[in-house]
Amino acid sequence: MSQSQQEILDAAAECFMRMGPDVASIDDIAGRLGATKGRVYHHFRSKGELLYAVRLRSVSLLMEKVAPIAAQDLPVLQKLRAMSVAHVLRILKYLNYHRVVSEDPRMFFRGSAKPYETEMVEKIIGMRRAYENLYRAVLSEGMESGVFAKQSLSITLHSLIILMNGPCFWYSPRPEQTEADLQLIAQDVSNLVLRAVVADPALLNGA
Repeated sequence: MSQSQQEILDAAAECFMRMGPDVASIDDIAGRLGATKGRVYHHFRSKGELLYAVRLRSVSLLMEKVAPIAAQDLPVLQKLRAMSVAHVLRILKYLNYHRVVSEDPRMFFRGSAKPYETEMVEKIIGMRRAYENLYRAVLSEGMESGVFAKQSLSITLHSLIILMNGPCFWYSPRPEQTEADLQLIAQDVSNLVLRAVVADPALLNGA
């Protein structure tokens, strides 16, 4: 992705978050960039394509941080903690991207999607499924080993993702916040995640 495309996506994510995808226009996005609509259309053919690009970017941001952790040979409890902390930190750092997805969960605008938009939706769904499978694998391993409580894998998975996405709804950035502050928020959310799955709370001591 070029720097120009990234700048357009950042502006689009901010406009979609503040105004809503149905209201925000290409004019609004170009205005935030201090550019003409032509610059936007040079890279993106429609507002729909921009919205799907923002959605795809939101999942990519999570995948690029969490997938390397999931690939490590770590005890399941330590791995889930590291994955969940990385997820929450990504949400906090790129709140505009993730809030767009959380506040407007529809995959399509009203009306028909263009073929290239449909192709992007399929990419988003595929990457989202791959991302969920990272957690599905560690949860399954933990349940089989007895570290995690044996319960519905699907319900546990989706409940934990909702919990980790919680900052999209209640977090408000403050200028005085430091990286250490964000780390504490991520650790607190991660603690909730682990408490929801461990078979024995004593396992959390020192985890």
